[in-house]
Amino acid sequence: MSRAADERPVRATVTARAAGSDAEEATRILRGELGAPHPVPLPQLRELSPGTEPLARTVTHLEGLHVGLTPQGFRLTAARVGDSAEVRRLRAAHASLLSLTADVLAGAPAGPTVVGVVGPATLAAALALPSGEPVLSDPGALRDVMQSWVAGMSGLAGRTAASLPGARPVLDVREPELDAVLAGTVRSSSGFRRLRAPDRADIAGAWEGLAALAECWLPLHPLLAPSRAAAALRVAAPGSDPGAWEGIAGLVEAGRDIVLEVPPARAGERVSARAASLAEPWRRLGLPAASLGALVVDDRPGSPLSPDELRTAAISSRDLAEALDVVRHDDLGALL
Repeated sequence: MSRAADERPVRATVTARAAGSDAEEATRILRGELGAPHPVPLPQLRELSPGTEPLARTVTHLEGLHVGLTPQGFRLTAARVGDSAEVRRLRAAHASLLSLTADVLAGAPAGPTVVGVVGPATLAAALALPSGEPVLSDPGALRDVMQSWVAGMSGLAGRTAASLPGARPVLDVREPELDAVLAGTVRSSSGFRRLRAPDRADIAGAWEGLAALAECWLPLHPLLAPSRAAAALRVAAPGSDPGAWEGIAGLVEAGRDIVLEVPPARAGERVSARAASLAEPWRRLGLPAASLGALVVDDRPGSPLSPDELRTAAISSRDLAEALDVVRHDDLGALL
């Protein structure tokens, strides 16, 4: 691990959905409680701006493909038809959120800014051909969509950087349908047949293609060779599983950053105890305390939170990162 990596602080984020409908309030909470060096997410606001949800944001920013929104979901359309009015409105929601964020920042540099998107496997399961069948049913269309995804998400990162002064966009790539896609359990539109799993190398190639063009967080999965894509890897905190911690140690020693999903604090739980539960396995495996700088801790990822809950989660994540940073400087004994 490089000396530069050793000198980084432990960082915090909270990639949760906001249950309220006030985009400005959610943005001010996140920007107020998290700031550089912490990666600050753009809030996901389904009630007010469904275009800020990862699937809608991804579909509406594909490159070179046209999409419509039907009662059954998103569907590819012919070039002469173009994007539907609904899709254009969803795309505009992202631009509006960026504009609002710029207003909240009031000229301050945005720093690391997390933009939630879905990955190519999840996209292929959710997006339909003009016929209504999932893209997964057509290998040629699937390859086109994966290429469009790489170009579109890279472009999304570029437009986000251009819209927010001093921003360093980080694409948080989620794949909730990955296991179903790889297992071949996604069904046709009729529901009577299962769709063949795509070539695993195609999905890994799309992930790695994006990682070569934009900073991103990818799911930890055997598809992704640890030595290849230069992305941070998203991992659920292993608890007391020594084997899982050993896997994380290997990734850290290989120079990878880890986005560590941590469970919410229990009532009355001290932040020092939470930090010790993560730092103890680190020390047991012989990792240097300074290597904790490879971590981004993510409190309660994905949960729909009220404004008060969102503030609590952001503070909790930030406090945990700061406590781990004490360990990075002074070793575990400083917490006990």
